[in-house]
Amino acid sequence: MAEVIQFPGAGATPPAPAGPPRPLADLDAMGERYVAYCEARDSGREREADLLARVVADDTPAWLGEVARVEALRQELAAALDLLTGGA
Repeated sequence: MAEVIQFPGAGATPPAPAGPPRPLADLDAMGERYVAYCEARDSGREREADLLARVVADDTPAWLGEVARVEALRQELAAALDLLTGGA
């Protein structure tokens, strides 16, 4: 019978928690709104910049949620890397 090679940490990582699917923010649209705000602000179109500033402010929770999501993925990747490298 073939010998089985055990890898440290293999199979020890619990699966990611599965919650209800969350709608993803439209990051492209949010970015376009921010660029439009910056262009209006920089070109002196104060009224348009004021209106766009309110819209951009409404996007803040979605940006914060996206940052939190990416940070959680980064931490998950770092933990997996630690398992593979033995914490080195």
